[in-house]
Amino acid sequence: MRIAYITFEYPPDTAVGGIATYAEQVARIMVSRGHDIEVFCASTYRTISEDIEGIKVHRINSNDRAQFNKQILPSFEISHAKKKFDIIESPEYYADGLEIKLKYPEIPLTVKLHSPSFLISEINNTYFGFTKKSRFIISGLVRGKLYKSFWRHVSAKNDPEYLITRLADQIQTPSISLGDIVSKKWNIQRHKIHNIPNPFIPGEDLLNIPLSSDTATVTYVGRLEVRKGLVELCKAIAIVLKKRPLIKFRFVGRPLNSPVQGLDMKMFILNALQKNKNSLEFLEVLPDQIARVYAQTDICVFPSIWENFPNTCLEAMSAGRGIVASKSGGMHDMLRDSNAGLLVDPLKFEEIAKSIILLLDNKSLRMEMGHNARNKVLKSYSNETIGVLAEAKYMESIEVLNQTKAKG
Repeated sequence: MRIAYITFEYPPDTAVGGIATYAEQVARIMVSRGHDIEVFCASTYRTISEDIEGIKVHRINSNDRAQFNKQILPSFEISHAKKKFDIIESPEYYADGLEIKLKYPEIPLTVKLHSPSFLISEINNTYFGFTKKSRFIISGLVRGKLYKSFWRHVSAKNDPEYLITRLADQIQTPSISLGDIVSKKWNIQRHKIHNIPNPFIPGEDLLNIPLSSDTATVTYVGRLEVRKGLVELCKAIAIVLKKRPLIKFRFVGRPLNSPVQGLDMKMFILNALQKNKNSLEFLEVLPDQIARVYAQTDICVFPSIWENFPNTCLEAMSAGRGIVASKSGGMHDMLRDSNAGLLVDPLKFEEIAKSIILLLDNKSLRMEMGHNARNKVLKSYSNETIGVLAEAKYMESIEVLNQTKAKG
């Protein structure tokens, strides 16, 4: 097959988050399986076409994510004119492949769900309740202005992410939860959304970490922001430290927004846990240093209000750590069926605290779950496992479209 991946994010130039990681991994998997792969992506500083380990990567200089789907079209047109693509794949996020699909409706399109903007907006505004919304609107009226309700996402009919998903010949979701949400929100029949996890290949530095640990440290890894569940985690930490005062809590990641205007999440945490400041540590590390972080912790906690398919949890699983994670989203898929961690309601801080204490007090349980978690990653998210699944779905999409053309 000749496959084009259309994605604003792609390493190293735009290695923004999970989409970039996924795009690079799936491109490598497919080229290793003998397919002709080209990636059309953005760069913050250059326009270039280059060959990287058998993958043709076309980068255009773009800092405008909303306009990228238009800006990338000429580059795709040139490559497609030379040799036609059999299938294209795009994330739903920002509808990177929308203009290409509109120009070439005959090419099968796979939309890979990551996290639609409407869902991110809803989660980020979890703590922006009715009272705050009313005050926001009234403050505008007092000034003679009608402030836009920023917590309301654009309607589906005007949402490019909705449009590209509806145009897709096939939709894939890494997590069962995301498929359920998109099906309900955008009125798409659930059986048309196929559950295919993202690949994840752990490094030897993670796999070589001993299962046994006695560091008295609980670690959170990821951006420090509202949707990662850190508001409730603060409340849980206060309970844990009251009962286990010698424990250290480590936050590894860049601080972003908090529910309090003018405070980033690091300052929010420090304010919320003023009496426990000496038990807190904040770090920002490079990717090649992350294994050392996991090696220096007993438990990893990921209490996201909702999250699709986070690599941080997969890293912790590969490291064989004890894990307390949100049951809302993809971590439920990762941990539940393998007894690989404890799942909690992210909005119930008492439940989070109880689970952390349980693993702190039970080293044998931590090790058992760590062993199960590591095996789950190696068996379920390998290149071979995901490659076979993705390849079969691409072929299925091409065959269905070819049959439709033959009948027409």
